[in-house]
Amino acid sequence: MRLSLIVAGIILMSANAYANTNLGQQLSNCAAKTDKLERLICYDELAANAKPSAHIMTTTNTTKVAPSEVPKPPATPNVVAPLVASPQVLSVDDFGLKTKVVEDEVDKVYFEVSAVKKAPYGELIITFTNGQVWKQSSPERYKVDKGQRIFIETGALNSFLLGTDDRNATTRVRRLK
Repeated sequence: MRLSLIVAGIILMSANAYANTNLGQQLSNCAAKTDKLERLICYDELAANAKPSAHIMTTTNTTKVAPSEVPKPPATPNVVAPLVASPQVLSVDDFGLKTKVVEDEVDKVYFEVSAVKKAPYGELIITFTNGQVWKQSSPERYKVDKGQRIFIETGALNSFLLGTDDRNATTRVRRLK
């Protein structure tokens, strides 16, 4: 039984592959054209002549409908929306906030510490001279002093790392304000 299913599957796959060899030949003919416009026209003709695959042709409704009764899809306006938002420049004040989609993002920013507090579970809450407030999100101990110059850089998976140039260690932080 299992062997017959495997053989049937191989036969179906080979029949599908044989049917697609003509399409593959036509695609390679289009790809061989050196002029960009001729190549585009060739691909457009292939797409226009392509037959829908059997997977798309399956229907769940078996009732027959007269061609005059088939509802027409609503007309869509010919509006082209941009695929990518225009790039914005991220300033130091916006660093660490999740509200903006940015392509040209700052990787590392230096700050001077204005105040350091501890949260109830021992995490650092660091306020900088520009008013930003960051909280330590990793459990390790890390020493930060008032007036110290530190950096915050982007890490993996939209995380941020706090560190200093004097030390080789960093700690994960997240921005509160």
